[in-house]
Amino acid sequence: MKKTLFSALAVIATVVATLVASSACWWFIYQPEEPVSLQDK
Repeated sequence: MKKTLFSALAVIATVVATLVASSACWWFIYQPEEPVSLQDK
């Protein structure tokens, strides 16, 4: 019983981790423009 429960928990954790990692990657595509006050001139 414990082995089945832990296996199911591991599968769920892997799926959640994959979804979170995949969605986080999309945020790196969007890069807003740098404000003028932060630009080195």
